[in-house]
Amino acid sequence: MSKSRRWITLLLAVIALVLIGWNLKNQDSPAPVVIQDDQSPTYTSATTHSVVYNPEGGLAYKLDSQKVNYFDNTQVTWFDNPVMITYDQQKAPAWSVKADKAKLTKDRMLYLYGHVEVRALSQDARIERMTTDNAQVNLVTQDVSSDDQVTLYGQGFSSTGMKMRGNLRAKNAELLEKVKTYYEIQNQH
Repeated sequence: MSKSRRWITLLLAVIALVLIGWNLKNQDSPAPVVIQDDQSPTYTSATTHSVVYNPEGGLAYKLDSQKVNYFDNTQVTWFDNPVMITYDQQKAPAWSVKADKAKLTKDRMLYLYGHVEVRALSQDARIERMTTDNAQVNLVTQDVSSDDQVTLYGQGFSSTGMKMRGNLRAKNAELLEKVKTYYEIQNQH
């Protein structure tokens, strides 16, 4: 081997060692840090339609919304203009629940905010409609409550109270504080 070939081989070997060392150095550097913005939703969706079934396979409720924002860090979902339809054991629509906004938490509680209206969808319901500013619905038990003023409308009556507890499945509601009831008495001729 000639002297020039040895020098070229030695030079290429040194270059190869430098490149290998440089490559290994870059692999040991820490991964870039990704800053997560806790204020931004993980995903956003427009015009959603969700269908939820109970453990027996029957339709539990449908939830429609104009916009949905999901936050993975808190496992909270926000809905704009939600409309929820609940179903009874016979799979018939039972209640329509509307609000300006709603928040669904990981423990399946639905918090309703602004112009909340719960309307009976069955003809035999004694309570036809409930209105309030804020309410909570447990989507598992279908317990409903509000600590704001609530007005109940039924066949021939309306009642207003400062708190309400009830159950959509059992089709009942109880006003708890400062209750005023007005009856419409119809003349029978």
